[in-house]
Amino acid sequence: MRKKNLIAALVTAATALVLVAAVIPLASCKEDRASGGAKTGQAQEIKLKDGMGNDVSLENTAKKIIVFTPSALEILDAIGAIDYVIGVDNWSIDFGEPLAAGFEGFGDFQSLNMEKITASDPDIIIGLIGWAEADIQKLNELGIKIYIVDANTIDEVYTDIINMGQLTGMQKEAQELKVELEKKVNAVTEKVKDISQEQKPKVFYEVWNDPLMSAGSDTFINEFIEKAGGINIVTADGLSGWPEYSVENLIQNNPDVIIAPMSLAPDADVIISDARFSSVNAVINKKVYIVPDNPVSRPSQNIIKGLEMFAQAIHPEIFGEFTVQQ
Repeated sequence: MRKKNLIAALVTAATALVLVAAVIPLASCKEDRASGGAKTGQAQEIKLKDGMGNDVSLENTAKKIIVFTPSALEILDAIGAIDYVIGVDNWSIDFGEPLAAGFEGFGDFQSLNMEKITASDPDIIIGLIGWAEADIQKLNELGIKIYIVDANTIDEVYTDIINMGQLTGMQKEAQELKVELEKKVNAVTEKVKDISQEQKPKVFYEVWNDPLMSAGSDTFINEFIEKAGGINIVTADGLSGWPEYSVENLIQNNPDVIIAPMSLAPDADVIISDARFSSVNAVINKKVYIVPDNPVSRPSQNIIKGLEMFAQAIHPEIFGEFTVQQ
C-alpha cells in the first residue's frame, strides 16, 4: 500500500469507519445511493452491480484493492481512496501511468498473475470488460471479489463513481465528484440546446486511417459529438460501435469537422494532407482537430476534458478557441 502522510491516513480511516456505520448498501445497478443507518461499530454489507450487471458483495468496505484499469485509478484518486490500492496492472506501470507509480504489478489484460494476486489477499479487484473467461472463473473459484468496469456512456461513468465510493466507504466524496461532473456536462449541453438540427455541424471522428475506421452510436465519441451540438455522420448512417467507414461515404457526407486521437495523428496536418480527404469541407476549411487519447477513452471524471475539447472543435463561436486538455 502506498504510504502517505500518517495523519491523512488516520483521518481517511476514521472517515471510512463512520461511513460504514452510517449507510445502507447500494441496491441498484446504476445510481441509487445508500441511505439510512446502522448501529455504530456494526459491519455493513455492501451490495451492488458492476458494469456487466454482475452482483458484487463485500462484508465491509474494501481496504485492499488491485486495479487493472487506469480509469478506476483516476476515480479512486479523486474520491480519496487511492491509499486503499495495493497494486495495478503491468501495462500501467510499463507505460508510465502517473497514478501507477510506486505500485506493484499483478499481470495484465491477457495474463493475470494468479499466484501474486492470491498471496496479496485483496478485498476486491477492479478490472475491465474483456478479461479471459478462464481468469474470471479462476478468481471466482479463489473467492476473490471482482468489479468489472464497462462504461460506454457518461451516465455509466456516474454509476462507476458512485459504486467505487460505496466499495471504499467514500460515498460522500463520490457523490460530490458525480455532482461536479454533472454540472460541467450540463454547462456544455445548456449552451447548445437551442441549436436546430440544420445548424449543427457534421462531424467525423477518425479512429484509424487504413482501413478507415470511426465511432458510431454506443460510444463516448458519439455522446461527445451530440452533447457538444454536432451530428455524427457515422451514427446518422445507422452504424454503432467502432465500424469501418468507406472513404466514399465520408466524401458523400462531407463533414464540417474532423476530430482524431493523438494515437492516430500527432497533428492535424497528417489528416489535412491525406489526398483522400482533399474535397471534404473540414479539410478545405482546416477544421481538423487532434485530441489526447485518455480524456476521450477512459471512463472516469476526466471525460469532461474530452467533451469540452469536442465542444470547442465543433462550436468555437460558443466555446472559444480549441485548446488541448491532457
